[in-house]
Amino acid sequence: MKKVFAILMLLPLMAAMITGCEKEPEDLSITLGAQSNPTVPGFYSVAQNKTYTMSQAADNPGVIDILCFYEAETGNNIALASPGSGIRDIFTGDDMPDNWTIKNTTYFLQTTLTADQFDSVQDGDALIETSFDSENARKKAKDVQVGQVWAFRTEDGTYGLLHATAVEQGINGTVTFLVRTK
Repeated sequence: MKKVFAILMLLPLMAAMITGCEKEPEDLSITLGAQSNPTVPGFYSVAQNKTYTMSQAADNPGVIDILCFYEAETGNNIALASPGSGIRDIFTGDDMPDNWTIKNTTYFLQTTLTADQFDSVQDGDALIETSFDSENARKKAKDVQVGQVWAFRTEDGTYGLLHATAVEQGINGTVTFLVRTK
């Protein structure tokens, strides 16, 4: 009887210990490569939270919301856009977005949110949608810099925030960001 009592007393303690040991979910970083990056995919589906190479994206154009490109001459530098943004002469080959039959458009707006403010936002928070201003949004997030937080709205109406955590300029460059969506 003492053993049964001891086991019953230990069960809640063990459950509390196991629950206390669970890790907080870590932010997933998304890294996109610019048009000539040979190793990092440059296309992203918000709904699937997945990156694609250009050939994979050409096979699934309806899911692509964001792409990365570099263009120094116009001041875009490392930039984010979407297949429907109308950028031309950046990508080459048969799989380039210019040739896609479905070209989703995502709009971007640089916010004044800080990294700490971004970190306090959870998926689904109202701030995600209220940070987006459709009157001032553009089809490109130009010259993305570390620390910037961009609000976006995809073609299907998903709102989100991107926090740029790393940027490497150049046609082989990359941008790394964290995402929150609503």
